[in-house]
Amino acid sequence: MKKVAFICPIYDMKNHFDLAVNLYRSKVSLGIDEDFYFVFSNNEQKEKLSHRIKDEMNAEFYSIVIPPELLPYKSKVVVKKLYALQCLMNKYDYLSIIDSESLFIKKGDFYKVFETIWEQGNCLKSNISYDGFNILHTCFQTMHIYFKPKLLKEFRIYKYNFWFNEIPVYKSDLLPEFFRWLNHFDKNGYLNEWLCFEYYIFAAFLILEKGFHLQRYDNLKSCGGIMEYLPQFPIEEQKKILNQLGTHWSSNPMVTNEDTYLLFHLDRLKENNYGLEKAEEQKRVRARRITIIKDIVKLILGRI
Repeated sequence: MKKVAFICPIYDMKNHFDLAVNLYRSKVSLGIDEDFYFVFSNNEQKEKLSHRIKDEMNAEFYSIVIPPELLPYKSKVVVKKLYALQCLMNKYDYLSIIDSESLFIKKGDFYKVFETIWEQGNCLKSNISYDGFNILHTCFQTMHIYFKPKLLKEFRIYKYNFWFNEIPVYKSDLLPEFFRWLNHFDKNGYLNEWLCFEYYIFAAFLILEKGFHLQRYDNLKSCGGIMEYLPQFPIEEQKKILNQLGTHWSSNPMVTNEDTYLLFHLDRLKENNYGLEKAEEQKRVRARRITIIKDIVKLILGRI
C-alpha cells in the first residue's frame, strides 16, 4: 500500500478549472510527490483539464471519472468524493479530500502530517457554532440519525461544529467498514441533499460506530467551523486560533505558521466580513433552540 493521496472533485462551471490549474501548479512548483487525483463527471472534463495542465506546466495527474449511474444524483460534490474514496481506499494508508479553491504552500512528509492529524483527532476539533446547526440538522435528519444519543451528546445538541477546522483526512483501513455502514442508508436521501456533506457523514460513523469524540473548544465561537471564518477576527486573534487548534491549513494567506501546508477557500478571500452582531448571534441561538423543541414535539407525536 502506498502512503497517502489527495483527492479533488472538479466541476465544469464558474472558475473551477482555473482554480484547479492553480492548485495543481502549486503542487508541481513545490515538488510535492504525493499522488493527486482529480475526479470528473465525464471524460470530456478530464481531457479539458488534462490539456490545460499539460500545456501550462507540462505535467500530468491521476484521474477518476464517476460512472454514468451516479450522474443523476443531485449532490455531485458528495457523489464524487465518496466514489473516489471507494476507488482508492485499498491503495493508500490515508486519503485527503480538498477542494479546487485550495493551494499548497509548503512541501512536507504528508504521511506524517496526516498521521498527526488523525492521531490527535484534529478533524473533530470543534468550536461553538451559530449557523452550523442548520447543516447538521438537515444532514442528520436526512439520514434519520438526528436523535441518536451519541450524536446529541458529542455535538451538545448540535451546538458545536468542526467543519474545515483541519485538512479532511480519512484513515483508509476504516473506509471498508464505513461504506458497509453507509449501505444501510438510502442513497436517494443523502446523495440528493447537498447539505449531506461527506465528512459530516464520516464523523457520524466515527462517533456512532467507533467511539470517537469531538474535542470541544468553548472559547472559540463563529458562524460555522472557525477556521472557515478566520478572516472575521483581528489578525492577532487569528494567530491564536490557528495555534490553539494545531491545524495544518488556513483560510487567510496572511495568517499561517510553520505547520501550515495548505490554504483553502481562496475563492472567498474578499468575503472577509463574516462577523455577527451580538443580536444576530442571539437570534440564531434562539432559532436553533426553537427548531430542536419543534423536532422533539414531532418525535413525541410520531411524525419523525
